[in-house]
Amino acid sequence: MQSLSDFGGFPAGAGESGIMLLLGLVFLSVVLVVIGAGGLLVSRSSVRRRLEVAGTSVDPATELSLRLDGGHERSWLGRLFHPLGVHLTPKDDVRRGSIHMRLVQAGYMRHSSVGTYYAIRLMIAIGLPMIMVLFLPALSRTLPIEKILMLGGSAILVGLYLPPAWLSRRIAVRQREINEGFPDALDMMLVCVEAGLGLDAAINRVGMEIGKAHPVLGEQMALVGLELRAGKPRAEALRNLSDRTGLDEVRSLVTLLIQSDALGTSIAQALRVHAEDMRARRMLKAEEKAHKLPVKLSIPLILCILPALMVVVLSPAMLRIVDTLLPNLRSLGH
Repeated sequence: MQSLSDFGGFPAGAGESGIMLLLGLVFLSVVLVVIGAGGLLVSRSSVRRRLEVAGTSVDPATELSLRLDGGHERSWLGRLFHPLGVHLTPKDDVRRGSIHMRLVQAGYMRHSSVGTYYAIRLMIAIGLPMIMVLFLPALSRTLPIEKILMLGGSAILVGLYLPPAWLSRRIAVRQREINEGFPDALDMMLVCVEAGLGLDAAINRVGMEIGKAHPVLGEQMALVGLELRAGKPRAEALRNLSDRTGLDEVRSLVTLLIQSDALGTSIAQALRVHAEDMRARRMLKAEEKAHKLPVKLSIPLILCILPALMVVVLSPAMLRIVDTLLPNLRSLGH
């Protein structure tokens, strides 16, 4: 088998390990470019969104709609992936409902998003090995066929599992944004209820106001208001909110509101107690992170600071030992 050095591709001294490292770096660069391009095309920065929302007085509820289908298939992405996604969508209702709920938590609330997700996943799994095909002439000269097949299989696995990992990361980012703004929303809801507004009107008002600082939470609250105005029962609309967010804090609030509404107790008092409980839990989480900090700091301390400290402390003693023993050893050698 001829090497790349015969064709001027690599220097004559380049070993197989160096070529494998170069191919790995090229593959990693392509994956990072795909992730970065997807992030630029799909999401905007939270600061920019907050500035845009803060600079306008449009009600977030007016920009939403309960019709979650219709416009997606008319877009270029829908025309490209929708026909393939129809055939790739799982027929099992449980599996399809599970992936649809994850997509909703990531911000993709259309029913056609399930098919689009599977279509994109398949296209990435095919596209990454196709990129390897471009390097196949160079690979065939330096690597055996077993390693080429192994690289191709790795590219397919990365293509299959990269979309779920990106989806999990997007869900975590949205949940963190909702969790950051949820205590403020709860305080605003308590103020609205104590001011005399009903629960439905308080939810609409909080959705309008909280969207200026926390757009994701404002969108979710506005969707609850739309469902209530469309005639959906309050308990069902609140449960949909907890399902869309997937947060325990929202789920506990929904359970509290549903029970207070069913039993006829004071919603303002229930919100006040729940707000105090949330503040206590946030303080406990902060204390937990503070107590974990010394343990986490011990790792860089042992790996980075302790070796340098040992060198500084022991170097004078080692130099003195060398200066003392080296002349004696030379005299013994003579």
